[in-house]
Amino acid sequence: MHSAPPGYRNLVPFDRDRHRQYGVDPHAARFAAHLGFIYLDAIELVRASRFLPIVFARDAAGELVPVAQTGVEPGRNLFVDAAGDWDATVYCPAYVRRYPFYTAQVAGKEPGQQVICVDEAGLSAQSPALLDAAGEPTPLWEPIQALLRESAAAKTQTAAFCHSLQEFDLLEEFAAEFRPAAGDPRRLGGLLRVNEDRLRKIEPAALAELLRKGWLARIFAHLFSLENYGALVDRYAGGAVLTTH
Repeated sequence: MHSAPPGYRNLVPFDRDRHRQYGVDPHAARFAAHLGFIYLDAIELVRASRFLPIVFARDAAGELVPVAQTGVEPGRNLFVDAAGDWDATVYCPAYVRRYPFYTAQVAGKEPGQQVICVDEAGLSAQSPALLDAAGEPTPLWEPIQALLRESAAAKTQTAAFCHSLQEFDLLEEFAAEFRPAAGDPRRLGGLLRVNEDRLRKIEPAALAELLRKGWLARIFAHLFSLENYGALVDRYAGGAVLTTH
């Protein structure tokens, strides 16, 4: 199995004997408290764009992925409070909602065969159990399993969306400069966004393909979401300015 995804400590296969009578820690979102960027699936970009700046970046494997920017300085997510809860007034990405679970390709398995894994740090014996004493699913397990299935399927769609952005050369690099009221400015690099001028000049056939596949709506969601940089900085205590270029 590959290394654990950002925020996860140690993924192990979810086991009906080992993990029976455990539930999800009620403050499990604390795993993301230090993540300045959260992975997004293509299917959630429109909803997420109402609250979060959405950009593109490279994951650990070098693959292009959409991400929500959740912080302006290293090690601090401005949407997770001191108790370890995600702000209930803001859209919560599937990446956070499905924690501590994750579907992973395991070495030795056929391609496409995935195993449900869990970060045991996100489980609690004091929470309502997901599996009963016999290791059988309780009603609480069903929505988690459904979210995992949806997220696994969304990976393919998200990869196809990102492939189209690259195929039509719509992305440009940009940087965000964060200037706190006290302290040195910081530059957040390695980010990508859709270049609006390239989008306006795209060939009609390519535009029609983006529209047919549903990608155009997600491109506009990304572009509209960049207005959320102002709201992101407003969450930073002490005063700050953030500019993109």
